[in-house]
Amino acid sequence: MSLTKRTSNKSYTGNKVQDISVLLERVLTKNHITEDLHFKTISERFSEVVGPLLVNHVKPTEIDKNILVLEVPNSALKFELNIQKKAIIDKCNSLLGKPFIQGIRFAK
Repeated sequence: MSLTKRTSNKSYTGNKVQDISVLLERVLTKNHITEDLHFKTISERFSEVVGPLLVNHVKPTEIDKNILVLEVPNSALKFELNIQKKAIIDKCNSLLGKPFIQGIRFAK
């Protein structure tokens, strides 16, 4: 019986060994799990984003390619929220702890 020596140092991810956090982030992003987790966080804490007066009138519906989609019942409220877009994005990203939300889209 002869023993063979393994000469390959290749990892399962290619030629370079990668940090597990990089691989995990790729899997989560590819399967849209990151968006789902971030949407859940924003939805649960939405009153912190828009305030107690608006939380009953504005509803987050999804995150689509880093764009937060908000359901708004009328054009007057849509106009007001459009003025506050940057502040809403900043509050969402603050809740998430990283710059994930890049824009807002309004739906009716």
